[in-house]
Amino acid sequence: MKTLLKTFKFVSLLFVLLSCISKNEEGQLVLPSVFSDHMVLQQKTDVVFWGRSRPNEKITIKGSWGESNTVKSDDSGKWELRLITPSAGGPFEVNVNSSYETIRYEDVLIGEVWLASGQSNMVWKLNQCEGCIDNQEEEIANANYNEIRFFNNPMDLSRTVVKSQKWRPVTSEFAGEMEDTYSVESFSAAGYFFARELYNELSVPIGIIGSSWGGTRVEAWTSRKKLSEITSLELPLISKNSISINDRDALKKYYKNYNDSIAKLNNKLFGFNTINLPKLEEQPWLSNTGEKISKKIEKKWQKLILNDEEYSKFDYDDSRWKTWQKNHEAPKYEDLSGRFENIFDPKDFLLTNGTIWFRTEIDLNDISSDYELIYEEGADDTDQTYFNGVLIGNTFSWSKERRYVINKSLLKKGKNVLAIRLTDLDGPGGFNGRILLKNNTSQNEILMKNFKFKHQAFLINRKLVVHNLNHDELIKKSNYLNKNIARGFAVDSPEEYSILFDRILSNVLPYTIKGTIWYQGEANVTNYDEYQTLFSALIEDWRESWGYEFPFYYVQIAPFTEEGNVGVREAQRKTLETTENTGMAVLMDIGERDDIHPHNKQDVGKRLALLALDKDYGFNFVSSGPLYKNHEVKGNFLYVDFDSKGSGLKFINGKNGFEIAGTDNEFYPATAEIVDNKIRVYSENVRKPKNVRYGWKNWTVGTLFNKEGLPASSFSSIN
Repeated sequence: MKTLLKTFKFVSLLFVLLSCISKNEEGQLVLPSVFSDHMVLQQKTDVVFWGRSRPNEKITIKGSWGESNTVKSDDSGKWELRLITPSAGGPFEVNVNSSYETIRYEDVLIGEVWLASGQSNMVWKLNQCEGCIDNQEEEIANANYNEIRFFNNPMDLSRTVVKSQKWRPVTSEFAGEMEDTYSVESFSAAGYFFARELYNELSVPIGIIGSSWGGTRVEAWTSRKKLSEITSLELPLISKNSISINDRDALKKYYKNYNDSIAKLNNKLFGFNTINLPKLEEQPWLSNTGEKISKKIEKKWQKLILNDEEYSKFDYDDSRWKTWQKNHEAPKYEDLSGRFENIFDPKDFLLTNGTIWFRTEIDLNDISSDYELIYEEGADDTDQTYFNGVLIGNTFSWSKERRYVINKSLLKKGKNVLAIRLTDLDGPGGFNGRILLKNNTSQNEILMKNFKFKHQAFLINRKLVVHNLNHDELIKKSNYLNKNIARGFAVDSPEEYSILFDRILSNVLPYTIKGTIWYQGEANVTNYDEYQTLFSALIEDWRESWGYEFPFYYVQIAPFTEEGNVGVREAQRKTLETTENTGMAVLMDIGERDDIHPHNKQDVGKRLALLALDKDYGFNFVSSGPLYKNHEVKGNFLYVDFDSKGSGLKFINGKNGFEIAGTDNEFYPATAEIVDNKIRVYSENVRKPKNVRYGWKNWTVGTLFNKEGLPASSFSSIN
């Protein structure tokens, strides 16, 4: 954990107590929007209500099932009380009364309430995109359950949108409303399938609170208090009960000062210049493709200076630039020479995102008419495109096709120069399709092999760090830079430490829940070695925040080509060993080689539900696939035993994925057989086996299952 925040010595100020509560003008009675008509309350417990009113005001809450409770608000008007709930049923009414006002909630159900959280795979909607959920149209058409209800906690750091949110039943009455967050089509697919499975088995109302954000790290969902406990840093903290806007302003000021100091340090040590990304008129993470981003952002990108003013010029000498060669293939785009995940080394995380310049010469004979330059399927994520030194296009969107007009007045007989500044902000980058140049009479493809390129800037915590290294120097020094460059930290973005705990989770905390389902980890591939500690701390943090040890069931991320994927999977497996009352849904059989988002969200939800039904609701289900237990050596063979074998082990579609190693820990593929309900593995290359592993690749397809059809987790016997 020492490496997690070792460069960060920041003041940590927690700023939330009563989240998403409307402005309490003139002491009016208000509750958070998570309390609304159609809500589901947890059955057979004392559920918490909270809000604001006039100071020292008597607040009474009555449920139409016959229970009530009263509390007096404090000197600031804050209050909290609990109300006993009966067994599942409804509909009921809940009345919240003060001496001057009554708030009535209608069509309230009592049942089982779960929090669904994580990153994009939990966000992934039933209508996310055409064909990206299996049996999509059929599933949406059949989603009609009045007793399954959702509350969507919006992705909004300003905490204004949440004030208008409401609980919604999964019925045709609400499908297709203007507010897409209210319809089942746009709710979490994994959350919906989990809820449906519980409902079908339990026959009680099910409430799901969705609180997720795509592309987010576990650190953003963990409180500053907990992060301080698991690091060596001594962070000055204030009580959760003394948060104010001024505190937040002070924290941001400190962040700015610290980041400025980091920029100065990198400049002093390496001669690097740190540039802030253009500020957006609207948050880019609220738009999946960037298509709704204001044109103002593109103007800001146009004016952005990255010590590169001369690279667009017609007569710039690029003879020292390297000819484009995609050194690291992006498997999804193996036929597209301009698409890449990392142009250098998949393990070199510093060079994964950032700015690259491309230049090529184009010979033209016909200059009698305008031309059109086309980037089929877009360029990832933002480009500024120049022709003969003149800007002809500037787009901020990773998937939008570019069609730039080249006025004939720009054309030269013979040599012309196309120069492109391309900045990748997240994930794979490059050109998504062919680059075409056409006029009225002809169309030609501009091949990537004809481009020269220069890496210009690293992307670090939403800042561009402009370096002064040529290609060879960059490759030579990249390992050193990865270890020694000062990174600073993000501010007012989902990447900021603890911000999603403070501003998003707090919107629904401490609404009484049965437990949590979680689907996240892909964003932490760059620090997978720390993920077990971080993830275990998050679980503990949330339980402490709610005040009870609720069950926490999570999805082990599916195999994918991204470097570090297998490391996160292993950290998630080990979390089961260290954290009580947890369960893990394994996806070794339903990953997508070319997509980090498995299309099969039905089995994701079902496997999470199996865990809950088995562990919390008394169903004697086999709820997990085989989990590595131990192994023993017998001669040249290793015998591997598992927990959660169900009624027995079996292979499906081969016996692949096992490897063994001797004392040198050099692994070789091994043959595998089921012997006495264990896996016997052997390799003629290893005469004295010591260790074993299975599925130990970023991208793989699981072949080992129990007879109940649940896949085994990948594992390594080397700690």
